[in-house]
Amino acid sequence: MPINFKDVSFTYSYKTPFENVALNDINATILDKSFTCIVGKTGCGKSTLIQQLNGLLLPTKGEVIVDEFVVSSNRKRRTKKLANLRKKVGIVFQFSENQLFEETVLDDVAFGPTNFKVSKEEARKIAKECLLKVGIKEEYFEKSPFELSGGEKRRVAIAGILALSPSIMVLDEPTAGLDPEGTKEMMELLKKMNESGTTVIVVTHDMNLVLTYATNVIVMSDSRIVKEATPDELFLDNDEKYSLETPYIAKVVQELDKKGIKLDTKVIKDVKSLASEIARKRKNK
Repeated sequence: MPINFKDVSFTYSYKTPFENVALNDINATILDKSFTCIVGKTGCGKSTLIQQLNGLLLPTKGEVIVDEFVVSSNRKRRTKKLANLRKKVGIVFQFSENQLFEETVLDDVAFGPTNFKVSKEEARKIAKECLLKVGIKEEYFEKSPFELSGGEKRRVAIAGILALSPSIMVLDEPTAGLDPEGTKEMMELLKKMNESGTTVIVVTHDMNLVLTYATNVIVMSDSRIVKEATPDELFLDNDEKYSLETPYIAKVVQELDKKGIKLDTKVIKDVKSLASEIARKRKNK
């Protein structure tokens, strides 16, 4: 089932002199099993939006519907047990170290399943599988999570969410602070999860990643959604009115277009697909 935002607004410090509108009349659909990126300038409401998905924040107005779950400030409409929704929708925040708290890496990842009444033995088995899946080797299992690097902490945080078998994974700036190799490994991991049927939602400032990995893009500005599109619609046919950085691949395509070389933008995601499309174009001349 898709995720539906219906007339969602959210105001911090609501009904106080310090009111701050973070979301204003949001209506959007995130498709099931999509790889959706949420983009926009800092402060436009992206992080607030994703926290509505599992009830960490309740809308001031409107509601978010995720399958049979309803997130709403209206108690009569709101699903009573949001804990079950939080098992379905896993969120990894940008500062993932804030999500780690156990004495060892293994115990940290096993905490979630244990909290949902899985036996300790089975929880540790699940934790080991998830840690290996995200690239954390066994030699790290008994280490303190606070001894790890930023990238490793992020992987452990993701493993902790994976251990709950969510159908929706939400990540806020998952590649922030990672080097190019770490960034690629992280995004390829998310791509594999998406290909296995998980809905992946990523907040990011990196437009190159959006073009390469996303199937859908939501653009936010000033607490509103101003555009929903596919990456090629947004970047390769875009007049830059949303003040987003143009991915380098899109710049190349735009320059070729100016020279009269028309390419199929829907198939261009990275250097490899760009080269293949250019080769196809030359062959069909």
